[in-house]
Amino acid sequence: MDIVLSQKTDKPIYTQIYEQISAQIMSGELAAGEKLPPIRTVAVNLRISVIPVKQAWEQLEREGFISTAVGRGSFVSELAHHEISDKRNSTAEELLAPGVSTCREMGLSLKEVQDIVGKLYDA
Repeated sequence: MDIVLSQKTDKPIYTQIYEQISAQIMSGELAAGEKLPPIRTVAVNLRISVIPVKQAWEQLEREGFISTAVGRGSFVSELAHHEISDKRNSTAEELLAPGVSTCREMGLSLKEVQDIVGKLYDA
């Protein structure tokens, strides 16, 4: 499990942690049933307070990415293929919606936007 925090973003630390771990789960990098390191260990490794790590874990659990058992730790949840697909699609839509809206306001056609996205995707 790799987490890289950036000081050059407006995103809170817990959001950065949540986004990176959820992406690793959706990509299969973190497998179902895999045990996550303890919150305190992650905080120490990242040299941050326990609070943002705890917030990230709570959000991951609320959204079904992990489950926590008292005394046992936190584990990547068993997500059905369609659940992973739904989460990936909704995440992509959230990220792309503002840009697509801006492109539409600038008068770009769907084809032009698709060409731009294709170019960026291949970069």
